[in-house]
Amino acid sequence: MNRSRHILALALLGAGSIQVWGWVDAVPIQRPLPGAAPVVGKQLFNIIPKRTTAIPALKLNHRSKSEHFGLNDGSLYFGKLAGFDAQKGFLWKHPYITPDLRVSPSHVKYIQLGQRETPSNSRNHNCQITLANGDALSGELKSLSDGKLTLSTWYGGELQLKQTALKTLVPGFTALKDLYQGPQSVRDWTFYDSSNGQYLKALAADATDEEIEKKIKKLNLSNGAWKLKDQTFEARRSQARVGRNFENLPNSLRYDFNVHWTAYLNLYVNFLTDNLNSYSSGNAYCLRINTSYAYLYRYKLKNGAGNGRNVGSNVRINLNTLGNHARFSIRVDRKKKSIALFINEKFIKHWDDAQNDPLPIESKGLMFTSMSSNPVTLSRISLAEWNGKIPGGNNVTEQQGDQDFILFANEDSMSGKLIGIAEGNMTFETPFAKLPIPLKNITRVNLAKSKPEPLSPRTVRAIMRNGQGSVSGELLKWEDGKISLKSPYFGEASFVESIFQSIEFGAKPLETSRLQPPTTGLKPLPVRQQLRKNILPQIELQQLER
Repeated sequence: MNRSRHILALALLGAGSIQVWGWVDAVPIQRPLPGAAPVVGKQLFNIIPKRTTAIPALKLNHRSKSEHFGLNDGSLYFGKLAGFDAQKGFLWKHPYITPDLRVSPSHVKYIQLGQRETPSNSRNHNCQITLANGDALSGELKSLSDGKLTLSTWYGGELQLKQTALKTLVPGFTALKDLYQGPQSVRDWTFYDSSNGQYLKALAADATDEEIEKKIKKLNLSNGAWKLKDQTFEARRSQARVGRNFENLPNSLRYDFNVHWTAYLNLYVNFLTDNLNSYSSGNAYCLRINTSYAYLYRYKLKNGAGNGRNVGSNVRINLNTLGNHARFSIRVDRKKKSIALFINEKFIKHWDDAQNDPLPIESKGLMFTSMSSNPVTLSRISLAEWNGKIPGGNNVTEQQGDQDFILFANEDSMSGKLIGIAEGNMTFETPFAKLPIPLKNITRVNLAKSKPEPLSPRTVRAIMRNGQGSVSGELLKWEDGKISLKSPYFGEASFVESIFQSIEFGAKPLETSRLQPPTTGLKPLPVRQQLRKNILPQIELQQLER
């Protein structure tokens, strides 16, 4: 019957301006769509203008940024999600279709969410955790006791996570003074519009709200410049540049930022630069990051022109193993001219600039240049003081063992068992004693290997915006801007829908990242040596020998 209906409809479409009624699972279209709108899924649109020879395709196979859901057969349906319950399925709205559609979850492959308003209480969280199934969450670390970790989040409230569900834990207390968190607005940023070759200058510090709004609108009309929306920069054209200057930078600092890309990444990051007009015509370090490699360049202004050279060797990174998002950290000791790169809190490469040509004191800027026409976003940009300790080849990997493992801020390490967390300290059990360790001294904890919990057939994976992570669970309810999930790791929880960019159905455990920089293997120091280095609180040595 359906095949006969499509054949009849296509025959009528060739008859010129004949009005053809259509169905979406037997739901009539109440008013015509404008122009030659595309046909998606089982939809047939009812007006085709005269002299139209092209017949719209029945399927669209690309993922649009507009809100839509994709079926298992490849069909796409655009509109807006209005709600969900376990018995009735999804309620889907379209301006030209009444009544609203009911969609069974068993036929849905994914849902792409459009932009949602971000709540005013949204903020960046310091603590980062990954779970045994590959999910990642950020929040404020509250405590760990009785086998449960308490994580406070703006998007999901207070989550109680099983300790056995944890794979890695980054407490987020090791950074020193925060210098910048953003971007919050276009204020003090300078934009370059590659479509017309002009700079959109930064707003003055005393600019009015009306001036700020005017500039934002101007940016949003340009396809060549970075755009700012929901505390995120987005570029869609090669050579788009955005940057700003900072004051009173310490000698040792770190630049951290999230990057989300499509297809291929090619990003230049100029730091300690004195020129926001060009990545190569000034004094600066420039880290060039693409999907396969990272390079470090040093640019020096000489006779009015930029002169670039390589610093050390490049490093292979293979970002394809990370999906399409990652958090980068560039850590700099300006005095020693040492630079280190971390990706997702993993040490990747250390460069020493051996040449005697220090940067001018005026070089304090940060600038991002997208060198690809593929869309790329930047978010959670931060600057902070840093302890200046650059790894000397010692590296922690994603691999888990039979014991919990601590990596300290000074690169030392220790194996044992994580007992609890409270009041800024971690209780860690070694063969010698239970040790209270300040969280500020801990960079990362790898938990003992555990098996992922079995997944329900109705498990979905909700992907967070701008590479902030993901969370999996059984979908219980979706209404009033909240998504309720049930997980064997944290029970039932309700999440703010604006944190998510898409929902994937039939979720499977994510593969462990295969990002593997050169390693030398970790060799935990004996406890006595750790005490001498003042990593651990001073404990009587007799206590350790019991």
